[in-house]
Amino acid sequence: MDVEMFIKEPDRCNHLSTPSITQFSVSCILMGWVLISYIPQYARIVSRKSAEGLSTLYILLGSLSGVCAVGNIMMLPSSEVEIGCCRELQRFACISGLLGMFQVIFGIACFWGVLFMYVYYSEEEADAEIHHRRPSLSGPKRTFRRAKKAYLVLLCACAFAFAVMLISAIISHRFPWYSQAWADTLGIAVAVLACVQWVPQTLTTWHLGHLGSLSLASLCLSAPYTWIFGINMIVRVGLAGWSAWVVYILVGTMQLILIAMGVSFKVTGETQPHEQRRPSIIAMHFDGWNASHRSVASSNIAPDERRPLLASPMRHASDTMGTSRGSERRALMSMSPPPRKPQSRDGRAATASPAGR
Repeated sequence: MDVEMFIKEPDRCNHLSTPSITQFSVSCILMGWVLISYIPQYARIVSRKSAEGLSTLYILLGSLSGVCAVGNIMMLPSSEVEIGCCRELQRFACISGLLGMFQVIFGIACFWGVLFMYVYYSEEEADAEIHHRRPSLSGPKRTFRRAKKAYLVLLCACAFAFAVMLISAIISHRFPWYSQAWADTLGIAVAVLACVQWVPQTLTTWHLGHLGSLSLASLCLSAPYTWIFGINMIVRVGLAGWSAWVVYILVGTMQLILIAMGVSFKVTGETQPHEQRRPSIIAMHFDGWNASHRSVASSNIAPDERRPLLASPMRHASDTMGTSRGSERRALMSMSPPPRKPQSRDGRAATASPAGR
């Protein structure tokens, strides 16, 4: 029996010993495409120094979905074979065999970069609001609430990742016959979470009236990748294997909806007069906030990303200087004595003459 296993073991690696240059090149191009599609998203968050517009549930569900995807690809028996064959294959053949696994892990790592930036800039924007370095884009209460939720999202994502890794390690070493069942469970979780995560982001964008820190360029780059991958899966497995490609079709549809909304908001904001532009619904609740803070509460139009941010502090400073000068002028007028009547001169002269005598 051991001899038969020893003979069959090398046969499992035969299909990996002659890697395809074309497939390797396509996989590298797709990984580069994923990275390029995330760069505008990173730049958008950094340039605005805010996480406004990114749904908390979207970030949370996307992070959990990524953890399940990594656990799924690592627990598949084919992945175990590819990792084990690296001991016998050449370096290029080993890398080419593991490239499919690298694609999944790399895409999830890029999304977790968005998670970390969401947490950092949520806290940074709240800190800037507290210390009056700059006004928040969505109002102080919303900003502080987002900062609190950001840490909970990070904690839940890390705890979930640790739990999945622990269960996967136990099953892999103690109960290897359950590996396929556990991989299927994680695959179903990936499908459900990936489909649901775009719903709260779409609703958030609709209620805001603009994309906020969600990058339109990033959506335009990632949507074709999603559709190409989904169509490729349809060709490979057919309609009968709908469970393998339905996720990508649903995600691609949601991305197209967000792209249409973003283009519509951008065109509407550039063609309509400033008074008729749709303001941020969330920011409208803070129009009556304390004017001593550096905010745009004195304006009748709620701030959004289409208004210049530097106008509010400058206008606030000029209004403050004008108010202080008016207060000083009124104070000086109240302290000055009332004007004397003309007849008071005679009285003063009549009073002074006896003293002179």
